[in-house]
Amino acid sequence: MIKIKKTLLRIGWLTLFTLIVFMLISGAGFCARKSVKITMWYSVGGNPRRATEALVKWFNKVYPEVKMKAVYSGNYEDTTQKLLAAVVAGNTPTIAHMAHCYAPQLVKKGYIQALDDFIAKDPEVSEDDFVASLYKTNVYQGKVYGVPYNCSNPVMYYNRDLFRKAGLNPDNPPKTWDEVYNVAKKISKLGEGIYGYDIERGSGWISQGYVWQFGGEWIKPDNSKVLWDSKESIAALSFMKKMVDDGIAVYKGGVKLNIGGKVGMVIGSTASLTYLEERCPYDLGVAVQPYKVRKMVPLGGGSLYMFKNISEAEKQAAWKFMKYVTNPINQMFWAVSTGYMASNKKAVNSALMEKRFIDDPRTQVTYLQLPYSRPEDDTWLAPFLEVRDIFNDAWDRCILNNLDPEKVLKEATEKANKILQEYK
Repeated sequence: MIKIKKTLLRIGWLTLFTLIVFMLISGAGFCARKSVKITMWYSVGGNPRRATEALVKWFNKVYPEVKMKAVYSGNYEDTTQKLLAAVVAGNTPTIAHMAHCYAPQLVKKGYIQALDDFIAKDPEVSEDDFVASLYKTNVYQGKVYGVPYNCSNPVMYYNRDLFRKAGLNPDNPPKTWDEVYNVAKKISKLGEGIYGYDIERGSGWISQGYVWQFGGEWIKPDNSKVLWDSKESIAALSFMKKMVDDGIAVYKGGVKLNIGGKVGMVIGSTASLTYLEERCPYDLGVAVQPYKVRKMVPLGGGSLYMFKNISEAEKQAAWKFMKYVTNPINQMFWAVSTGYMASNKKAVNSALMEKRFIDDPRTQVTYLQLPYSRPEDDTWLAPFLEVRDIFNDAWDRCILNNLDPEKVLKEATEKANKILQEYK
């Protein structure tokens, strides 16, 4: 019954925003002119994909002088590789939707258009329109290269029903990693095949956050060397491995295990909220991430970037789209549809959003973490994808093959630092 009510509530919100958008469309005055064709490659599936397609459809109606074609180009990693190949071939899209953390390699090589002039000349847009921490993810050496589109941070999802069965208070989820261990231990005793915690690393951003929460740093500020062999980083991996070794956690259990109600707690993107809300047959809770030494969570998701090697007409059309999808109404629609954060400050601070937080407090959790959120690639490391693959492999091998954390991380550190030397 709770799930049905929540789903109906979200449908009601979406209906409201759809009506608002179509009223705006019907009230717009159109003039016939030759259209400018632009393309966007985007990297999100599921509900975010449907929301993106809706925004593109509405944009084409509001701006008939522009013909936007949006193409799904795979996940963040697939899209990054395709964009790098397109740059070499000289066949890039007009706009690239890609993960913030993979954009530096294109920005630093001069392929991405700085947006400062567009913002300065547009009376309808300013830096103050955006949530500050989200806007700054795209600022490099004083210039802004993208607009925040689908921003997220990981939150803790938990099965309130399993909490109750284990004699735990579902309204008081664990706040520290030590508490997570104790709670997971109790939940895992409920029966065979039930795990207190599912250790997911995602693309690597979640395990990167573990290192920060245990007091460590992932890389030096000047990108000269990674710091995975620090005592804090080793402590983070050792703690997670111990939970698996003790039988109270599973490593990379996957969505099916979580939806099946076999997991007490898991860290996942806030963007998973609508997906889980629609599919979980249990009372789903959402809480801020636990910490060990300090509160710190990775800020992930993606932004929209305009390529530099396009015509002026295409740039102006691309800017119209960037401005359109990040306006208050569309960001409200985006947040409700997907679970991602709204990047427009007016949307976040609106009476409608405040009411939404009251109706469903789970939707506010991601915003509560903003004061201590930190971009994944906050040092603007160009080979971030290549280097993080080494980090991910180290975590996988250590936990799945029961290897020594210190030895594995030392080897991974040496391997990654050799790559960093090549990029100097």
